[in-house]
Amino acid sequence: MSAQSFSVVTNLSSLYAQQNLYTSNSGLNKTIGRISSGYRVVDAGDDAAGLAISNRLGADVYALDQAYRNANDGSGIIQIADGALSKVTDLLNRAVTLAEQSASGTIGNSERQTIDVEYNQIKNEIDRIFDSVNFKGTKLFSTSAVKMEIFVGDTTIQSTITLSVGGAASTASLGLSSALTTAAGAKTALGEIRDAIGSVSRWRGVLGAQQNRLTNSIAIIQNQATNLRGAQSIIKDANMAEEMVNMTKYQILMQSGMSALSQANASSQMVLSLFQ
Repeated sequence: MSAQSFSVVTNLSSLYAQQNLYTSNSGLNKTIGRISSGYRVVDAGDDAAGLAISNRLGADVYALDQAYRNANDGSGIIQIADGALSKVTDLLNRAVTLAEQSASGTIGNSERQTIDVEYNQIKNEIDRIFDSVNFKGTKLFSTSAVKMEIFVGDTTIQSTITLSVGGAASTASLGLSSALTTAAGAKTALGEIRDAIGSVSRWRGVLGAQQNRLTNSIAIIQNQATNLRGAQSIIKDANMAEEMVNMTKYQILMQSGMSALSQANASSQMVLSLFQ
């Protein structure tokens, strides 16, 4: 039966204890880092492939967040144009009342002159609206339609929505040329106003179709961004319950490792008893 050897030069028990203690301490530090940051992948060494995928997903999320804002900006342009046309419709409806009143034989020419003054003010206001409505300084109704490419893609897909908003418009282009100073003129004006209301309604219908498309696009973008965030979370975020268990494990290992190291170092002192 071989005898137990003792050495004061190389304490293997101490070396093993130190190695295990280092491993436990490294694990504890990494676990604390995950708990404090909330991320499973803190640096590339944790999961190089996962970090690369997570960063790619994160870039797409940022792109989609901006795409969401882009689509909302496009929606805002349409709302500006539609709001102006809604007011024009209100003014035209008032013009219908005036023309209907002027066409009646129950009023005289002097009263028609007064009605015509208000009708001209309505037309002036319609022209003012068409001339002044703008988006960031770009007038929407003074020249040809404003065309805009709304980018709603991400880092991979080049996706755009083309908007056509506004266009050259005035009371003249709407055909409002008759006066309300006579009953015959008022009857003619009624037809002109009816046609103008129809033109504005068709215009608003086109804007509404574009608005619906943008609304649907915004919903899709939000859904896509949410799904990407979920995929990124699975890869990058820490499982807090699991990490708390790991922290407890490493704390116990650290305590037992320190005790083992102390015992291993103390064993070398036993050699001194041989000299007594």
